[in-house]
Amino acid sequence: MTILLGWAYVSVAETRKKNISIGEARRELGVVAAYQNFPERYRIDRLVVLKAEGEYYHVYLCYLKPTREWRTLVYSNSGDYLGYYETIDPPVATDKDALIFPAGDYSAASGDFSEGDYDSGNVYTIRFGADGPPDEVKFEDRTFTFVSSPRRIRPENPAYRFFQLANRVAASVNAGRYKNVRDDFSEEALNRISEEQTVAILRGLRSKFGRIDRVGDPWVQSETTGVMPITFERSVAGLKLTLSDDDKIQGMWMLPFKTAFPEIGAFTTDLRLPFEGQWRVLWGGDARDQSKFFGSRVSHNALEFVVSNRFGKTFVGEGTDNEDYFAFGKTVRAPAAGTVVAVINGVEDNQPRAPNPFDRLGNAVMIEHGTNEYSVVGHLMNKSITVRVGERVVAGVPIGRCGNSGDSSQPSVYFHLQDSGSLLAGSGYKPVFKNLYVRKDGKTTIVPELSPERGGFVQQRSVPLKKAAPAGEGRQTEE
Repeated sequence: MTILLGWAYVSVAETRKKNISIGEARRELGVVAAYQNFPERYRIDRLVVLKAEGEYYHVYLCYLKPTREWRTLVYSNSGDYLGYYETIDPPVATDKDALIFPAGDYSAASGDFSEGDYDSGNVYTIRFGADGPPDEVKFEDRTFTFVSSPRRIRPENPAYRFFQLANRVAASVNAGRYKNVRDDFSEEALNRISEEQTVAILRGLRSKFGRIDRVGDPWVQSETTGVMPITFERSVAGLKLTLSDDDKIQGMWMLPFKTAFPEIGAFTTDLRLPFEGQWRVLWGGDARDQSKFFGSRVSHNALEFVVSNRFGKTFVGEGTDNEDYFAFGKTVRAPAAGTVVAVINGVEDNQPRAPNPFDRLGNAVMIEHGTNEYSVVGHLMNKSITVRVGERVVAGVPIGRCGNSGDSSQPSVYFHLQDSGSLLAGSGYKPVFKNLYVRKDGKTTIVPELSPERGGFVQQRSVPLKKAAPAGEGRQTEE
């Protein structure tokens, strides 16, 4: 079913504060908890709602018992988990738009932190802006770094304007305040569809599909048009928005997911896993809770692999150094024969639990296998890549080592297959690997073809694969 709601100009009404329950906060965090190394059992407690430049931010506390550290979790007003600050001590007070952390010689005048009674000379104050928590705040003797969720979209991203509007629509629908959606309509849209029609359409949508659980990453088709995956309680769809220059909604359609994000067809390349030995699928699959990359047109079907023991643990000791992780430094191999067309090298490896949200791939290799078939292998160790642009490779040849670069919080191997020769552009295929060992419920079986899903254990069998057709010369990208 396609719904046309209108064509963008009225002032946006003041943002309304949403009530986010601890259960909702926990579910939202659960999508990325494993990726950001939260323990299997953790408790979160509500702290405060901050308001910065008209936008609300919900703050929760999480104590990490294994490391005796605190994470101050931040959510948007629509309920999206934005990330955290990790500190030895929790905030001791809050201001209307700020978190206040104790300095080393902190002492409270009354000990009543809830009243904000503190010695201002012995604290660190972190003020939020309209874009939320600052990524980095430097004091003379200390720096606070915000570890962003892999799903956080920054204001400089062209998708940001679509994402903000779509989240406001979702918040209004979930709250049953259907009229509020019209606050973001243009004059033309307001004239095109009546208030009664708007309410009837949105109420029917909510009744049929349930609450909106998530707005995915926008696919920006042009400066004025973006499409976002919308995950309802009982369905997944695509929300298409057309916007005016002043960010008002001119047109709005709810499309079937496969209409909004059509499959790009089958690929012909025989793929092998980009490593040897048994690895666990950290992210991968068709559902929102399986894929960290859900909603991205090019990496919707991307995979991320780690090495873990049978209990699911990926490191020894405290896991504070990359060398503690089983995957770090392991050989990464070409997934199929082809020509190297792009190399990203020189990206520093992250410290564990501190991903670089501004660089999804990190150090990476892109290989052309045939017409409109390109594999991308990322998160490689800094300065470990052993192939160059223009080099022909065969399936299974070493191309680098597993690292922790890019949007990765622990050593892992990232993989996706796309139809464009430009990195992170075009559309992604659903990758299917051949000749695998798969372990499930303690039993190992041989599977001829498989598109891995989160939680599974996979291993490549030693079966030769056919070579890809010759590919053309490429280019090199350095970062």
